[in-house]
Amino acid sequence: MRKRLGLILRVLGTAAALAWIATRVDLGAAREALARIPATAFALATALVAANVVAGALRWRVVLRAYGATRIPRLGALVRLYFVAFFYNNYLPGAVAGDVARGVVTRDAFDGEGATGALAVVLVERALGLFGLFALLAAGLVATRGALDTRALWWWTVLGSAGSFALVAAIPLARRLAPHLPGPLARIAGKLPELRDGRAFAVALVLSIATQALVATAGWVLLAQLAPIDLPASLLVVPLAAATAFLPITVGGAGAREAVYVGLCGQLFGMAEANALAASLGLWLAHLIVGAAGGVAQLARRRDAA
Repeated sequence: MRKRLGLILRVLGTAAALAWIATRVDLGAAREALARIPATAFALATALVAANVVAGALRWRVVLRAYGATRIPRLGALVRLYFVAFFYNNYLPGAVAGDVARGVVTRDAFDGEGATGALAVVLVERALGLFGLFALLAAGLVATRGALDTRALWWWTVLGSAGSFALVAAIPLARRLAPHLPGPLARIAGKLPELRDGRAFAVALVLSIATQALVATAGWVLLAQLAPIDLPASLLVVPLAAATAFLPITVGGAGAREAVYVGLCGQLFGMAEANALAASLGLWLAHLIVGAAGGVAQLARRRDAA
């Protein structure tokens, strides 16, 4: 029942956001704006999103090492798994199915913690990705200081960064508190991995910013085709729009992501709402193309196994 209610909430949240966009934006004009984006820009944006997946797999490997995994799969295998997870995250409601699969598949990486440890590492990695988004937003705020009215965005930056760091810190803290927690929670918390390599964790933090920078650059490539927006200014929009994928009240951020583009691009840059929607849809299309590549990789793997 909880799962059904959660799905209903996400569908309703997405529908509400899409309805808001439909009342604000001329969809015909948005379709024309989308057609004006050159194929080369789409190709470059798609390549950058694919590079983000590869960098994410590298970050995953580093986080596994940081938390003491003893049997870490080869990087090539992790890249394939990340592409497959990217497919599930973009094509299924919730945007977490692929991450759960990554944790289950790599459960043998830990000796004692098993799937719980592997899933916890995936959770840490997702939290680091969220921190990377807000770090880029902060960089955009600093770079455009004085040129644009960005006071309201500082609150998003502070709250988002604090929340993602708190999520990462909660995992080792939960293990220490395990003896004081109720039975079921104590068993789960007791299996969470401990941070073993602080240097590797620092590298993962840097990689998180790098991976999100690739997606932010992809978003800027598309925005720049429709308005004179430079890369630092685009950091005020693209990372915050990407963070909507973490919202539990939408299906993968759909609707909310477009609402961020439409609202902020008009407010900050005076950009036509149809153009802003087209840029958002273009980046979503790039994600779907890369996700489809992960789906093909999954099908090929099953065919080989058969």
